[in-house]
Amino acid sequence: MDNRLFQIRQFISAGVRNPAELRIFFGISQPTLSRTLNQIRDEIIKIGNGRSIQYAMRDTFDGTRPEHIYRVETDGELTQIGTLTPICPDGFVMGSEEYGRERFDGLPWWLYDMRPQGYLGRAYASAYAEEMNLPPDPKFWMDKDVIKALALHGHDATGNLLIGDRAREDFMNMARPVPVNRQVSYPAMARAASDGEIPGSSAGGEQPKFCTYTDNGHVIVKFTIAAGNQISERWADLLLAEHIALDVLGVPTYVFDFGDQRFLEVPRFDRVGERGRVGMLSLEALNLEFVGAPPGPWQNIVRKLVKGGHVKKEAIDETERRWAFGRLIGNTDMHNGNLSFIGCGRPYSLSPAYDILPMWFSPRSSGEMMNTITPITISDDASAANWREALENAREFIGRAMADQRFSDNFRPCLESLARNIDHAAAQIAQLP
Repeated sequence: MDNRLFQIRQFISAGVRNPAELRIFFGISQPTLSRTLNQIRDEIIKIGNGRSIQYAMRDTFDGTRPEHIYRVETDGELTQIGTLTPICPDGFVMGSEEYGRERFDGLPWWLYDMRPQGYLGRAYASAYAEEMNLPPDPKFWMDKDVIKALALHGHDATGNLLIGDRAREDFMNMARPVPVNRQVSYPAMARAASDGEIPGSSAGGEQPKFCTYTDNGHVIVKFTIAAGNQISERWADLLLAEHIALDVLGVPTYVFDFGDQRFLEVPRFDRVGERGRVGMLSLEALNLEFVGAPPGPWQNIVRKLVKGGHVKKEAIDETERRWAFGRLIGNTDMHNGNLSFIGCGRPYSLSPAYDILPMWFSPRSSGEMMNTITPITISDDASAANWREALENAREFIGRAMADQRFSDNFRPCLESLARNIDHAAAQIAQLP
């Protein structure tokens, strides 16, 4: 019997098994299988019911353990939504005996955006990786490493979920947020973020940034490095351009200049009031789970998500307009992490816009900077009506930008080239049926 128990442990540890597989492989009856599995019931987890039952081996390697998952509601209250259990050889099981369980081959898709990534993700890893015996770069973390990290230091991550009881306690014990003094705190927080001293949230993106709380609520603050050179000047111009672009799209942002640094304050869409939160999922996460489409215009994926009932129908037109606006103003960085959806359940709503700016003019890795833009060709990836509305927004953007004296002289040729690009596009849009 001991040898059979050992063999069954090994067999289930290699992958999830159903009862028929176990009976056939070991040549035993159902009653014998049931008695055998009962002896290791604390080591396995049952998934499904009836004919769909499967068994998985719990993964306890290196202190890995099941974690309760909590949802922070918009009023700051907590709801336990299940237990996440790591299994062998990879993956997780989420749920409970009462409400059923679901197996995931890797990190559950609804946790994808909590994974530390980008500038803030590296700052997070810099602060905590050594303590957790993990690689200093979070892109090398395994899925179970991510869960381990978020269970220890994940009470202020992106979205509205908490992993584990420690994160729950840390959230419950968070002090009431006090608005910072921008003039004093922003330069100091920028220095600390640059030195890797502020972990922040797991929000993605490579632009230097930190998270804080102001009289406008919870915000993400992008900033330029205090270098005083052409590259930092260009990024200051781009932050101002982003401020104008987002304002045109109805997102209230604020620009502050302290010393030789510029700061762009953007609201956090996953925070409500002082303690409330709302779920936030990137198009990247939804695409990986439900569509699997190759890179392309956002709306191509959104249409399929709408068809599957995952996001609301009105997201299609709004995404088309946002994408077309980005094309008209030279936003060459419209990847799937730069469009998100919010809500506490499907179908999700499109989040307000973010990271919309003329990235065509951003400094290249070589330090080279482009001052003229290649004219675009109007495609059928957006409807004629949405191209026309995007054109109106682009004209408002360029008009406000040309009149704003905060742009550097070196950025003026960029704005002039962009104005010509918009005029060139307008002639094509006028020909649309």
